[in-house]
Amino acid sequence: MDELTTMWATVPPASPAELAGARRRLLNGMRPRRRFVTTPGLLVAAGIAVAISTSSLLIGTGSAAYAVTKNPDGTISVAVHELRNPAGLEADLRGLGIKADVTFLPPDTRCAQEPRFASVDPAYGGSGGFEPGADKKWRSLRATRPVSPQMLRIFPAHINPDETLVLQYWETPDGPGPWRLGAWLAQAGTSVKPCTPVPNAP
Repeated sequence: MDELTTMWATVPPASPAELAGARRRLLNGMRPRRRFVTTPGLLVAAGIAVAISTSSLLIGTGSAAYAVTKNPDGTISVAVHELRNPAGLEADLRGLGIKADVTFLPPDTRCAQEPRFASVDPAYGGSGGFEPGADKKWRSLRATRPVSPQMLRIFPAHINPDETLVLQYWETPDGPGPWRLGAWLAQAGTSVKPCTPVPNAP
């Protein structure tokens, strides 16, 4: 026991930068690299970050594929790590008061039934012939905001009752990110057609 006490007394405390880096890597769902860093300070930082990460995840819901968290300001954060279980993500959003339709598309595919819904604004299926700057008023663009390639923030204040938040992810293994995301609002009282993936037109 004395030897352990002496050993830990020689371990330097983790710096704030090390703590922040370890926590960021854990929250982003990054897989551990094959080259392991064994600096005692980094090991301590990683252990503390695990504790911090675990306590924050208890606030939200989700699975290993995604996490949904209600923020103190009323917004909702959605972190997607893998494109699977869209029904579970829809259910978790519904539990937080967001009526959602989530679709995950394989690479080089699209939904056969397009347009799938009636949008509240031209952000989806628009002709493009609109007044310059009008897009700044579209609620579809104000209801969500990408934070990172894997993180989306939802602003319920811009979603009216019975409107459906439509989230459509396209897997892009050869792209700059793991996937692309389209986010729109479907009109209240209308339905969203199911998505049947078909190959993109050549």
